[in-house]
Amino acid sequence: MRKIYAVRQMIVSMMAFSILIFAFFQNPIAGKIVISPFLICSVAIFGENLFRLLNKEKIANFFKYLFRISFFVYVFCFLIYATYYAISNHSYSLFIIIGIFAIGVIPFFKASFFKKKKK
Repeated sequence: MRKIYAVRQMIVSMMAFSILIFAFFQNPIAGKIVISPFLICSVAIFGENLFRLLNKEKIANFFKYLFRISFFVYVFCFLIYATYYAISNHSYSLFIIIGIFAIGVIPFFKASFFKKKKK
């Protein structure tokens, strides 16, 4: 059952990669910047599942962390841009919403990279 799930994940990630690579080359530089983290995420999902199928856990974990890093880089860059936009347009209600979103993202970031050590 685990192998079927991994193969399905690999197929979906390659489909996403195909669509994203097409969009990457069709867009100007700003579009490429936005699409890049998603390209990295699709490659990371493919690599993680491929190496799990091959029983190479260390390499699979590398791809797992690559996915997490690219995802959080995208989220934090979005938060920085949205904060800049809210401040420059004096939209303080949007600023409060962004703050709530940031407070919600921080625990996920902490749980993804800083595991509690068992005693």
